Amino acid sequence: MIDVVFLLIIFFMTTARFARLTRAEIDLPIEKGEQHEAPDEAGLIINITRDGAIIVSDRTVDLRRLEEIVHREIRRSPDRPPRQLKMLIRADRHTDSARLNQVVTMLRSLGVGSVRLATQVP
Repeated sequence: MIDVVFLLIIFFMTTARFARLTRAEIDLPIEKGEQHEAPDEAGLIINITRDGAIIVSDRTVDLRRLEEIVHREIRRSPDRPPRQLKMLIRADRHTDSARLNQVVTMLRSLGVGSVRLATQVP
């Protein structure tokens, strides 16, 4: 029984650490946004910091590397077309909108159909 409890503790500590890694410290825009009772699957989380750096899974990447990551996500689920993939962009509200536009344009050119922007509820 103690072994099971020990394994559960390790599991929860690992998953809590992974959840923190996908979310960079970003000052999100303050907007009401969509209100859903059940949270939707986030999919790939793309963070854009105040200075325009793109962070995916706690790694800073450039636009070309981000495109490779998205291609990998598309290949990972060949039974789903790219338009059904879900991406969440967490962009700092003080970042240059041109950087956000570059990311969204790149995702659209790859056929990604669902791109959501994270906001902070006022």
